[in-house]
This record gives sequence, structure tokens and C-alpha cells, in this order.
Amino acid sequence: MQVHVVVVHPGLPTVVDIVVAGVPLQAEWVGSPPNAGELVDVELDIVSMLGWGDAIAMDGAEATLREGPQLRGNVEMQDQDVLTLRIANGLLLVEIDDGSIEVSPGKAIVVVAENLKVYPTGI
Repeated sequence: MQVHVVVVHPGLPTVVDIVVAGVPLQAEWVGSPPNAGELVDVELDIVSMLGWGDAIAMDGAEATLREGPQLRGNVEMQDQDVLTLRIANGLLLVEIDDGSIEVSPGKAIVVVAENLKVYPTGI
């Protein structure tokens, strides 16, 4: 997934302001710090488990979600409690707290994108 690095905050851990699919986010950068203004290929990780109706919802039901930046994507696949979402030009795997809710491929999903880590892929 490509992200645009807007700001690199000083200190450790390295925290960056990035833009993913037009959504401004803040994340911990893992690896050598990028430069502001760079467009970088990364793996994006939401470190916490997401709860239905709290941090993840079907598109159109996002009014129930807690406040925070929201990413929209389409389900590529579901493996019990892990959803793979296509967001812009990349994939995001999210762990959900209730794998009994079946979501079909192509279904539009909204996630609250907090507690992020970004790993440069070097691609």
C-alpha cells in the first residue's frame, strides 16, 4: 500500500502523519524514518482487535462507530476472525472480535483506523 508521509515527528518511537486513500492518519513508523513528502510503499497494521459496531461496521452503518479517522474498503476475503480489506491500492488485514459474523467478498466496510504501525516494504 502506498502512503504519503506528511510529517515525521521527532523522538522515539518515530511517529508520522500519513495520508492513506485521502484519509489523514497518525502511526508509529517501524524501521528507518522516512522523509516528509515521500510516497512510500508500506504494510499498514492496526494493532488492536476491532469490535463490530465499535470500530468496524458495514458501510452505511458507520454512525454507530466511535470517533476517529475512518478508512473505507471492500472485503477481499474472511478467514474466521481476520478480514482482508482492499483499501485504495493495497490490502489491510484486520482482526475482529467476532468471527461468527460472515462478510462476503466485495462488501464495503468502514474501520476506525487508530493504533497504527507502518512497516516500509522497500518495494
